Amino acid sequence: MIKAPPTPKGFRDILPELAKKRRKTINTIVEVLEESGFVPVETPTIEFAETLKGKYGEEEKLIYEFTDRGGRDLALRYDLTVPLARFVASNLNLIAKGPFRRYQIGQVFRGEKPQKGRWREFTQFDFDSVGSSDISEDVKIISTVAKCLDALRLSDYKILINDRSIFSEFDPAVVRSIDKINKVQRSEIEKEVGAKTLKKIENASPTPKIKGILQILQNSKVEFSSTLARGLNYYTGMIFEVEIEGYPTSVAGGGRYDNLIGTFAKKQIPAVGGSFGIDRLIDAMDELQNK
Repeated sequence: MIKAPPTPKGFRDILPELAKKRRKTINTIVEVLEESGFVPVETPTIEFAETLKGKYGEEEKLIYEFTDRGGRDLALRYDLTVPLARFVASNLNLIAKGPFRRYQIGQVFRGEKPQKGRWREFTQFDFDSVGSSDISEDVKIISTVAKCLDALRLSDYKILINDRSIFSEFDPAVVRSIDKINKVQRSEIEKEVGAKTLKKIENASPTPKIKGILQILQNSKVEFSSTLARGLNYYTGMIFEVEIEGYPTSVAGGGRYDNLIGTFAKKQIPAVGGSFGIDRLIDAMDELQNK
């Protein structure tokens, strides 16, 4: 019997049954987003390495980089947010008359250790509002996340929100450590940041902006979490993650990144958005159905 060559570690073929689930899930989210005023865009899978580098902090080491035959330094996209920032900076007319709300589905690539819910190639479904710093756009992103989850008939979920300004007095290394709080032993976090620092963060109160978002939403599934950190460097304000009861990792996340687009546009352009991890989302739904 001839044995076909394997796929590289962390990459996989998608069989028909899973492909159908993915398509159904994506179509459900698309319907909600388009009803909420988001429009589709697409960006290249490959960017200049310089475009991506310097945006992700320590996570930058996971970028797949290579040099093409012309000697150009290129990279596979790490996420869909930095390519969106470049795209908006090249198409500023899109925000001339108000917020530009977009969604995009695409493959992203990260050279990390494959494990449950984590692949080196996976599908992200992003949705963002660009051009407004008003709290109403933060609310719109969170409420849209909830609408998508409800449309997928998920009930046992929580949307945890926080404000990155809670960590403004701390070194970025502290933020990276706090971001691991649900992944490692508490003692390890205390060792890295100090028990007093961890306690201070745990006892922090929601900022006025987070209080405002919670008050407007009036949704029992949206909760404040002082230890929610989101490790990527480009976040500047409200951040969020979606947890599904019984599933070990978040299935969606995002937040406000008011300075990122300015690195390309040379002027500040506020933005806020979120992203579903399609692979994790389907995995979590399968686990719930099998209980």
